[in-house]
Amino acid sequence: MATDNLSDQLPGPFEGVRRPMTLWRVLHAEALKMKRTIALKMVMIAPIAVVLLIVFVASQAPFSMLRRNGAGNEWMELVRLNLLVWALLMLPLFITLETALVAGLDHAENQWKNLLARPAPRWTFYVAKLLVVVAMTAASTAVLLCGVLAAGAVLPRLQPELHFGFPVPLAAMFRQGAQVAGLAFLALTIQHWVSLRWRAFSVATGVGIVAMVASYLMVVSSRQTGGWPQYFPWALSMLVLARPPQNIEATLWISGAIGLAVAAAGCSDFCRREVK
Repeated sequence: MATDNLSDQLPGPFEGVRRPMTLWRVLHAEALKMKRTIALKMVMIAPIAVVLLIVFVASQAPFSMLRRNGAGNEWMELVRLNLLVWALLMLPLFITLETALVAGLDHAENQWKNLLARPAPRWTFYVAKLLVVVAMTAASTAVLLCGVLAAGAVLPRLQPELHFGFPVPLAAMFRQGAQVAGLAFLALTIQHWVSLRWRAFSVATGVGIVAMVASYLMVVSSRQTGGWPQYFPWALSMLVLARPPQNIEATLWISGAIGLAVAAAGCSDFCRREVK
């Protein structure tokens, strides 16, 4: 935290009084912590892994996978396949890992005592870490969509019969990606609270893995019983890819409001908790 110049002092008659640490300064310090960490590397690794998997599978069976809705829809079908794997499997694991790693930076060697002794409100640390994870989730989804564009350029070289038309439906692609990332916000706030509430890395990852398995089972069972994913935070992102389409706008507003309430509750718990 030395680079954040936390011990700056006011001149003149206020000499010896530390300047209050703003949320921006805490956020800047959190961003500096991310340098050369596995958490930052995962922003690129996770979405690229999904894109490479879909490229490999689609190159083996381009017609059955990318032309299910007829010729001319290859771009949106490619987007759908990538977002399907991303929302169902990789995104829940990504959120679990990122929240645990970001919290673990200060859980290690009990850095909280030194951190919370700084002249800053406790809530700024909680909110700054949450904003960092939200930013990484948004960035990784953007990397995924850029990877889809690259895949659309590569696949015709692997399968000459496959053709991706122009113009590319960029607006529709990035709208779906933004919706998937937005619906993950509620699960992210829950994972963030769990990661900061319990020091053990296994607790945070265990909760995330169990939730991911539960969401997968709910998505599979919804084909017969319907409706379950819309009530489970870790499965909300799948609603974007449901057929027929769900009421995504209303779900975004509701889940976003609940996510903010969860973040407020977690922040309140964090501010009241005694650090040992």
